[in-house]
Amino acid sequence: MRSSRALRALHRFVLVLLSVCCCGCKPTSLTINADKSYDGRTLELGIGDGVKLSLAENPTTGYQWGFLAKPEPYCVVVNDEYVTNTEAIGSSGAHNWDFRAVSKGTGSVRMAYGRPWEKDAAPAQTFKLTLVVK
Repeated sequence: MRSSRALRALHRFVLVLLSVCCCGCKPTSLTINADKSYDGRTLELGIGDGVKLSLAENPTTGYQWGFLAKPEPYCVVVNDEYVTNTEAIGSSGAHNWDFRAVSKGTGSVRMAYGRPWEKDAAPAQTFKLTLVVK
């Protein structure tokens, strides 16, 4: 009888301890899907949150998105890939990047869409997204 009371008391203590330790815990991280409509916006993230950015691109015409600035060291690029819409030659697609917030601070994703060899030409498009990690 005495050991069962002690065991119940220990069980309650462990449950209370676990609930105290987990208060304020973030159960899941946030992932924001962003596209061209996010140009010029500011997003607030917590450490561990992510942003999936997708911008239309057609590298067969020579036009590609290139970084002017990355949001490092506050957010890092964890994926960078181009995906075609179809397998037809010359078809366009989307360039996708995944960013992950790793430390507190403010960084910007600044990009230009142009032909890399046309150094003096103005970009056909630009994109800017400010990421604030709290």
